[in-house]
Amino acid sequence: MGIFERIARILRAEFNDRTSRASEPLDADDDELRRIIEELDSPRPQQSPPPRTMGIVEWAYRTLGVTPSASNDEIKAAYRRAIGKVHPDRFARAPEHEQRQAARRAQEINRAYAILKAVRKF
Repeated sequence: MGIFERIARILRAEFNDRTSRASEPLDADDDELRRIIEELDSPRPQQSPPPRTMGIVEWAYRTLGVTPSASNDEIKAAYRRAIGKVHPDRFARAPEHEQRQAARRAQEINRAYAILKAVRKF
């Protein structure tokens, strides 16, 4: 008997138990499936996000120099200001180490902006 037939059999048995009709007998495997179904149906306690996720979001705000209470427009403006200071085109004639440093910083700013866009959905 396939898994879906077994699940259907368990659901029929539960329905029959509730309506007090006779139901098909369940075997040990069906009892295990019933336990899994009940576990999936039970409400889960609210889980707080892992600290690393919150750390990334906080890092993104700090990288752009804004607070979590900033509006989306303020975040966009802060991104444009920050990326304008380190854009690789500004460092085209700079020494190689400054170009690498500016490129690294631009990547950080772009990553921070992408994180905030995803979190705030704008």
